Amino acid sequence: MGKNLYITEKPSVAASFAAVLGVNISKSDRTRGYAESKDSVVTWCFGHLITLALPDAYNDAYKEWKVEHLPIIPEEYKYVVIDDEGIKKQFETVKSLMLREDIDYIYACTDSGREGEYIFRLVYEHSGTTKPAKRVWISSQTEEAIKEGIKNAKDISHYDSLAQAAYSRAKEDWLFGMNFSRIYTCLYGRHLSALLKESRSSVIAIGRVMTCVLGLVTDREKEIRNFVPKTHYGITANFISMDNKIEYKGKWVPEKSKIIKFADDAQDEERYISKQEAEEVIEKLKGKEGKVKKVEIKSKNEQPPLLFNLAELQSEANKKFKLPVDKTLETAQSLYEKKLITYPRTDCRVLSTDVVGELPKVLNGLYMNPEYKGFVSRIKDFGELKITKSTKRYVDDSKVTDHYALIPTYVTADLNRLSENERKIYNLIVKRFLAIFYPPAVYNTVKVETEIDGEVFVTSSRTLKEAGWKEVYEVSKSKDEEDLTEVPIHLLSKNEGCETKNFELEEKETKPPPRYTAGSLIITMEKAGKFIEDEELREQIKTCGIGTSATRAGIIKKLKDIGYINIDSKTQVVTPTLKGEAIVELVRRTAKELLSPSLTASWEKGLAMIENKETTQEIFEKKLCDYINKTIQKVKKSNSDNSINLIRMFKDVI
Repeated sequence: MGKNLYITEKPSVAASFAAVLGVNISKSDRTRGYAESKDSVVTWCFGHLITLALPDAYNDAYKEWKVEHLPIIPEEYKYVVIDDEGIKKQFETVKSLMLREDIDYIYACTDSGREGEYIFRLVYEHSGTTKPAKRVWISSQTEEAIKEGIKNAKDISHYDSLAQAAYSRAKEDWLFGMNFSRIYTCLYGRHLSALLKESRSSVIAIGRVMTCVLGLVTDREKEIRNFVPKTHYGITANFISMDNKIEYKGKWVPEKSKIIKFADDAQDEERYISKQEAEEVIEKLKGKEGKVKKVEIKSKNEQPPLLFNLAELQSEANKKFKLPVDKTLETAQSLYEKKLITYPRTDCRVLSTDVVGELPKVLNGLYMNPEYKGFVSRIKDFGELKITKSTKRYVDDSKVTDHYALIPTYVTADLNRLSENERKIYNLIVKRFLAIFYPPAVYNTVKVETEIDGEVFVTSSRTLKEAGWKEVYEVSKSKDEEDLTEVPIHLLSKNEGCETKNFELEEKETKPPPRYTAGSLIITMEKAGKFIEDEELREQIKTCGIGTSATRAGIIKKLKDIGYINIDSKTQVVTPTLKGEAIVELVRRTAKELLSPSLTASWEKGLAMIENKETTQEIFEKKLCDYINKTIQKVKKSNSDNSINLIRMFKDVI
């Protein structure tokens, strides 16, 4: 009987598999690139070992960038081992193991997602092996999960549609990058270098997702730059109640007929009045007593938040710790490889029913940690676990795709052995997880309406009656809470008279939309559907954003690294550079659909359809090639009259 060969994505993951399989990886094994026992061989990739070849692999002429060569659309794609000595050596090692006569079965143990599938398939296909292969699909690196994954490994053919989507994604990115980067560089590289006062012609990098994201950042900046603030007014009255002697403030609520509508303003739902009208109201009400018209007391429940997916985790860490989004992904991946959290590259925020049975074990693992013991004890005090297979808010198989939400594993973490970032991220994930087992937070809300001569002033307060899940999880104060009073207005009585001490005229200005932070940009990419006016299309692609959970952070980082955007290290606020703005303007005037979130998201939807067997790879790639061909011709034509002058366009910005 021969041996089984296990191929992981990274050496660190190979160690986890080796431990389960009883294979010892020595220092010399690491040097030679694999380890083995009497029945198992464990080897690893270094992420991608093979990639799509550059255009000059198809034709030497393509070494020179020329408009007349475009579009470049290969009939059959070529792949090459990445040009790195270590990678080449490891590919030869993996290839030789796959071809070894004593290897009976090959197990794909790369990350359980589209990219992990692509990494394995490329190596498998370019090794020349015909050995049967199985896919190990796991959502955590714990010993139990790995054992279960190996035991339940399915024939690799079960994941063929996922592999097809992965191949199509790579071809799509290659076609966009190679064709559009070349044509824009050839046609407009010198224009851009003249604008930037650079001696060499600029290379203009265009990407299917990258350029769309750059467009979002640039459009927001233009919106802010062109924003004209509008002044409006409000009135605050200071009251003292006659019976209870409670001093409180109320905000005037104007009748709808007095509201100014700023039709072009994003905030036009607010109630705006002119200074003259506000002064007239104050004059009319001066010296008049008020009366409490209404005291409305309600109890309101606030449910714990949903569990983290990667985008929400990146956004939260960016907000709370100003941690760059790519650093959060890197940290989460490290925690995953240390067996402390489940697979981080997930878009899902709920659990699958088959995980529910494991939750007590996870809670017990957290109980062993002094940092979380008290929180878990409280959960035990509540009695039966709040989360069951029928708790639709947190458990829903219909919303789970490749992986369920990001949660801790049962492995007890030694927090002292984690880096500062690992502790922060782990703590966020654990506390968000623990919170779902707690009861809702309960608030007492009070709304008081005070009337003076027919004019109504509103006062609101909110007090936390029962902390519930907020014992565990800290939530930042929302803007809505800033106008709440801490005065005990619940003690006021209906029809109680009030002395009006004075009025305050408030002058306010409308505000432009905020700039993106790296965290809010990640969420915007995830929820691309909100940009789509067509309701049918919005519904069709609502599960597909711009990019994927695995790639969004890398796209933002690349835009920063190539100088198209700036990210403030303290605030994490994202702004476009002059270079980035100029590129967006060039694209807008020549092929504006490249900036369209709906188009970018619909390509992502197409890949999901291949994966779900709702369309074929052939149909998708034909549409893709037709689009590339048509759009390249369009860009060529747009340059025929030489009407684009970047220096003139940006004379006010330079």
